Amino acid sequence: MMEEKTLRMSFDLNKKKVFVCDLDGTLFMGPHPIEPAVRFVIDSCNSKRFAFYYLTNNTSKTPDAYIKKIGGAGIPVTEEQILTPLITLENYIREQAYRSVYMVASEAVVAHLQGLLPDVTFEFAPERNELMVLAYDAELTYEKLRRLAVLYNARPEMDFVATHPDTCCPSEHGPIPDVGGMLKLLKATNGMTPRHIFGKPSPSLMDPVLKRFAREEIAVVGDRLYTDKAMADRAGVDFVCVLSGETTRESLAAYDGPPPAVVVEQFGELAFSLFFCGG
Repeated sequence: MMEEKTLRMSFDLNKKKVFVCDLDGTLFMGPHPIEPAVRFVIDSCNSKRFAFYYLTNNTSKTPDAYIKKIGGAGIPVTEEQILTPLITLENYIREQAYRSVYMVASEAVVAHLQGLLPDVTFEFAPERNELMVLAYDAELTYEKLRRLAVLYNARPEMDFVATHPDTCCPSEHGPIPDVGGMLKLLKATNGMTPRHIFGKPSPSLMDPVLKRFAREEIAVVGDRLYTDKAMADRAGVDFVCVLSGETTRESLAAYDGPPPAVVVEQFGELAFSLFFCGG
């Protein structure tokens, strides 16, 4: 009966219609599915009990890659269900009417944005660049970071944005470097600070969900308090904290913000809670 006690009295699972799920540390650990969590999602999709969106700050991959990853685990998924900071970045480039962008990102991610923005050039061109972008680049080289510093040194007024603030990315081998750590390196180098940081905890990524569902029908599921929970709090929706990724019971005990609506070892435990709640 331990799983039953994970639900706070204020959290009514029977009112929920949609889960907005983080991926790394919540449904996957690196390339590997977290089996009980994925099984709960598959069963819920098959029964049509809940709708799902999949939200990630990880910009090392394209939305198509995430569709393949999620679908490869047996979860039915469409493009509309994938929420990533690359969507926010694309909209930002359009709104600002930029035509020359230097972007530190994987080749696949740059090609993805190039396909969406055919009138924009994505290359290092100090005389023409209007925007610098730092994404989670698993193909990162010293030269790419050097070029960011060179651009800033020459034109400190140039717009600079980052796709998300995460300092590390959970993996099957433990935490590995992410954009937040790279930002600290750049700031220590010459004071570079992004004008905007997209992704969680900004609730803007949840706009498609908030337009479709009432707030009491939505729950965000994630493993990080400073991104996943902070986004849920800003959007005014419940947060389900899983301990399968970054957050531990020790870090949760030290957290001084309002507690999550639910704390479970892994997302699949909600299947037991659903049973006990009569859902």
